[in-house]
Amino acid sequence: MVEWAKKGLVFGSQAIAKGIERIAVEVDKAMAKTGVPHTRPSTYINVGGGLALALVPNYVRASATLKEFGEIAGFHMVNKLWDYVEEYMAPAPAAVGAGAGVTKYTAVETPGGAPEFYPPLYGRKTSPEPVIRNHVRYTLSTE
Repeated sequence: MVEWAKKGLVFGSQAIAKGIERIAVEVDKAMAKTGVPHTRPSTYINVGGGLALALVPNYVRASATLKEFGEIAGFHMVNKLWDYVEEYMAPAPAAVGAGAGVTKYTAVETPGGAPEFYPPLYGRKTSPEPVIRNHVRYTLSTE
């Protein structure tokens, strides 16, 4: 038999964790911090908040449901670390030179819907290989 309360706990805790992540992005925008992950407040909100949600209920007087809620939501937020690693590995857009076209990212669909990551080739300023950021596959194109 399906335990609806259990499924509601899992879904609800992940939905709230995603909401916290979204609020953290808005904090970045409000503070005009859009650089690499270690310069953005959202990184510390996600990692620190996720660890706090996962660990603190175990050290305070809390019900088993609250402990499980904290673990699920916390681990969901800490998994954002994988997105930060991909951001560090992604190649930076090439600088626009005199007479050169503007290099921009254009979105294309990922075959099969599964994200893949292709690291840049060493020694090249731009890579023809696709890049994954926030679970969307991008390729470099010049217009």
